[in-house]
Amino acid sequence: MPHEDEPSARNLRRLRQFTFFSLIGCGPLALLASALYLAGSDLVGVALPLVAGAATGSVVLCTAALALHWHGQGPWRRRILWSLSLLLVVLGAIAEARAGQMGGAWGGPIALLVTEAALWARPGRRARALVWGTLATLAVVVVLAQTGLMAPEGVFTTLLMVPSLAGGILGQLWHYEVARELERARELAAELAVAEERLRFAGELHDVQGGNLQAITLKAQVARRLVAVDPERAEAEMRAVEELARTALKDTREVVGGYRKVALVDEIDSAARILKSAGVQATVPDAAPSLDADTEKLLGMLVREATTNLIRHAEPTAADLSIVEIDAEVTVTITNNGAPSPAGSGNGLAMLAERFTEAGGTVEHVHDGDRFTLKGTVPKPRAEQVPPQAKRSAKQPKRAGAQAKRAGVRAKRLGTQPNRVDGEAQQAPPVRKAPGTRVR
Repeated sequence: MPHEDEPSARNLRRLRQFTFFSLIGCGPLALLASALYLAGSDLVGVALPLVAGAATGSVVLCTAALALHWHGQGPWRRRILWSLSLLLVVLGAIAEARAGQMGGAWGGPIALLVTEAALWARPGRRARALVWGTLATLAVVVVLAQTGLMAPEGVFTTLLMVPSLAGGILGQLWHYEVARELERARELAAELAVAEERLRFAGELHDVQGGNLQAITLKAQVARRLVAVDPERAEAEMRAVEELARTALKDTREVVGGYRKVALVDEIDSAARILKSAGVQATVPDAAPSLDADTEKLLGMLVREATTNLIRHAEPTAADLSIVEIDAEVTVTITNNGAPSPAGSGNGLAMLAERFTEAGGTVEHVHDGDRFTLKGTVPKPRAEQVPPQAKRSAKQPKRAGAQAKRAGVRAKRLGTQPNRVDGEAQQAPPVRKAPGTRVR
């Protein structure tokens, strides 16, 4: 995948800014609604500035309380601001009622008061708190309307502003919280994938060096006991220890450098597990063709690089891995959605391209919208190019028969599908879908 800054973290920052400005912008919106109603009211004299000042002060205090909530401040400061805001609403409503009936200027301030009160509840109970706040507001305005203190348009405006404005603010905050939890889950999935790869590498290193180090220890003990009674045999044992140490060092370098033979089917299974842990619905082949060590190493590196880039740089929901044999070539293709905008090739793809070129193959990657396709093609070695160890492994019928038996069981369980390539029908390996889990 072309290297780029993490798009999910950048989108989360943008969502945070949008949510903050939406939250703070509700204050001016409520104030504008109050100003429009006051501009068309019949208030005269000192009643108009008193009511306007009370509405403005209430909105400012509630907006400040919402800002403190956004920045994670303690509830006692917010409750003090809320109490002062409620006091201003009561005083302003009394001043307007003495001059006539109360209008719809208090819909916005009351909506902010209900919103702030609902935010005192725990995240899972805020919707219920909003419902109770709306019902309490309904009861108050109905009583005021029955006593003639509030005009019918004031009742309608208040009941319209409270659920819409308060519900919009709580919905924005809930949406941001969900996005943040998803980002945390994504980061955790990436960390788990890295940890799994480290455990796999540690297990491989243990398998390689465990036997060598145990043999070195035993031979060193034998040489220490024989050094006084049989120096020649002790010297032979130390030469064996030296040879074992060289072998262990060589094996370590091969493991670290990735040159030790790793079965391609193991890399595919590892990719399926990693993608599953990241919540990606992956489709992978159930079996891999029998190839020489160098070819499997190249294709395994391609699968590993594609899986790593999927987790680090993309936001996929689905990925597809396929293996196709055509004549003397083997092609592995990995396709995924949720790819970010291209920003040049990374070092991993460049190194893969160099290795495939040295082996006579090619590496191609195509970016089409949000779909990214990575394809690696490598030629199969001719019979005279097969190394001696590959020929020796080919003379093991029992091992080959066991592998064929396992492949037959898988094929019987999952079924096979014919692929048609260049007008010729070929029997493809059976395909299974690795079960994926979406982050909730």
